[in-house]
Amino acid sequence: MRLSIILPCFNEIRHGYLDRILTNLIAQSVPQNCEKEIIAVVSASDDGTDLVLDEYAARSPEIQVIRSLAKNRAQRLNDGIAASTGDIILLHHPATLLPEGIALQLIEQTLVSGNHWGAFSHSFDFTHWLLHFTSWYSDNIRVKQKGIVYLDHCPFIVRQVLAEIGNVPDLDIFEDTVLSDRLCQFSKPLLVQGKVVTSARRFHQRGIYRHAMLNQLLKICYHFNIDPRSLNHLYEQKASINVKYGD
Repeated sequence: MRLSIILPCFNEIRHGYLDRILTNLIAQSVPQNCEKEIIAVVSASDDGTDLVLDEYAARSPEIQVIRSLAKNRAQRLNDGIAASTGDIILLHHPATLLPEGIALQLIEQTLVSGNHWGAFSHSFDFTHWLLHFTSWYSDNIRVKQKGIVYLDHCPFIVRQVLAEIGNVPDLDIFEDTVLSDRLCQFSKPLLVQGKVVTSARRFHQRGIYRHAMLNQLLKICYHFNIDPRSLNHLYEQKASINVKYGD
């Protein structure tokens, strides 16, 4: 088995997670008869993200850095998928850490019995009752009952299945929701017990309750088929998180 990890990057230095993610990925142990490759896809950034990626790639032959003209995260993921060679594709959120050392073993155990795709259980890097509830809801309701996996669960998918649905939908936001809907045509996702840790930085920046309310508003708008570009403008508020906006 060969596992390709696709890491989409755009001005990631501000998040404080890039070094930790790359160190985590390099340190992941590989099961017997398995290989891994790490493909970091970076859109034009002005904070030195590409230089950090190059430094790690120079030290680790597992890392490949791709400069991309992609305008959003979905396009970056698809560029990485196109360059990858793995039987299994892991879509890695750029502000999330995989379980230390054991992530690849968990993936192998999940897919060895013929399952099509899965994801990791979720947690945040900050203690607050609402964030605990958000992670619980995401695991137990959104993933297990609805079959929807957000990117910060770091979903992993059999390559052939991903190709059959046309890879990641080219949307500025909610691409992971549409991707999940399409993958559920094959099977519901399996949730492994190993937890990822996601940065709660946007909750800090905007206020925990305010950001939570914004998230719910966006979901309502999505179900009313509001244009994803407009929704992403509302979500990012010109912060250029997933998409680069002009001045």
